[in-house]
Amino acid sequence: MIDLVNQKKVQTYPRMTALKSLRNTFMQNIIRVVGLFLRRNVKLTEMNLYQKIVYCPVAETVVSNLNVKGEIPKHLYGLLLRIGSNPIYVQDPSLFEWYLGDGMIHCLKLQYGKAVEFKSRMVTESGIRGYTRGAHEVVNTNIFEHAGKLWAVIEAGAFPICLDHDLNVERSQLFNSDADLPFTAHPRKDQKTGHLHAICYDALDHKNAYYEVIDEHGELVHLTQIFLQHGPMIHDCLITEQDVIVFDFPLTFSVSRLLQGKSVPYQWNEQHQARIGILPKYGHAEKIHWFNIEACFVFHAANAYRDEQHRIILDVVVHQNDFEHAQHAAYEHQKATLERWIIDLDLEQIERSILDTQVQEFPKIDERYIGQAYRYLYTLGFPQDGVFNFIKIHDLVTHESSNYDFGDQWAIGEVTFVPEAEDSLEGKGFLMTYLHHINGAASKVLIIKVDGLHLELQAEIDLGVRVPLGFHCNWVSLRKK
Repeated sequence: MIDLVNQKKVQTYPRMTALKSLRNTFMQNIIRVVGLFLRRNVKLTEMNLYQKIVYCPVAETVVSNLNVKGEIPKHLYGLLLRIGSNPIYVQDPSLFEWYLGDGMIHCLKLQYGKAVEFKSRMVTESGIRGYTRGAHEVVNTNIFEHAGKLWAVIEAGAFPICLDHDLNVERSQLFNSDADLPFTAHPRKDQKTGHLHAICYDALDHKNAYYEVIDEHGELVHLTQIFLQHGPMIHDCLITEQDVIVFDFPLTFSVSRLLQGKSVPYQWNEQHQARIGILPKYGHAEKIHWFNIEACFVFHAANAYRDEQHRIILDVVVHQNDFEHAQHAAYEHQKATLERWIIDLDLEQIERSILDTQVQEFPKIDERYIGQAYRYLYTLGFPQDGVFNFIKIHDLVTHESSNYDFGDQWAIGEVTFVPEAEDSLEGKGFLMTYLHHINGAASKVLIIKVDGLHLELQAEIDLGVRVPLGFHCNWVSLRKK
């Protein structure tokens, strides 16, 4: 039986070197120049959505005099982190690429009932310690804490970027490993071991993905190579107490889209069989059990667990082939719906059911329940073209739901859930999120008290500056455990 906690460092793996990094930098420069040349032939209508003011880049800033309405819970001592695209250094707006723009981190520090400071900082590999990897140096998708540091991440090949808790960029590296491997924007942390489980792919390697495990100290303790076809985009993964779940869907690398100057060279591929892989934790690729499924795509998954019948339950936000009708894989023309998939390993079948037909995305849960049976799921609702503007709570036991609507003048970013106390019941705590005015007024941070399906505004923090719409949001506690 495998000791899931005391895994040893991997000894055999590709190592990054200064020569490899130099070659990668040279390659990135060529890709950038060729991309700009091809991009000149793209119709400007493709960029129009992301040139709206709610997406436009902002300068770095620090604000210490913050106006607070309501009461900030005193146990919230930490950082509310948000990351997204902020292509502030783009010289030619006609070639504006928001989706792959340089990353900016936004951070609100709370301490004992007070909003201490808000700051925005660019995050880039340029000029920092470490090595260059992948087709580009952009890191803009997610940020979280691990092994005592903050890590800004993206999928498709680039290294994570390490920062301290003051947002000072330290290095570009696969955590504390010298491995030459891609990472993902969506690792899953096992709450019992503190290990990060990740399914990672490289946009320049169309035949492989990698299952990587990073331990609580930032060391690579497990690695296996998964052979694939067509170079699929693998944006997320899930874990149960004993499984890692691999998504292999028909959104694959496209040379034709690349030559057309598309900033995201992936397209719907009818020839690629959609499937889900069940791999034992710390297992090797030959142990994957694949299940075919009807063609679809999952950007973001909520959670997975095994029920009392040992079936695997997955709750996922499902997209169809409407990716072809949306800009840069965004959501403005897509109809993503919430589904539950039940995988019966004995019967070799998957049962799909729709939990909610309303368009929604960015599912979040109480992270204490990652990989376990859980009850409450939080998503963002999408009632109009262009922006999400309400929070939706799903009770997965009673099948009831409730909404918190912010009106048509505000767009909401991803929420993060913080329990009221370490031992509080699931569903009892606070949702925190960044709120963006569609006409460019100053952004806000909201703290919303939740108890099951009930929501009540707890505190509203006026940031005094505009924060662009972006990607993922997480809470990092600074309380000593």
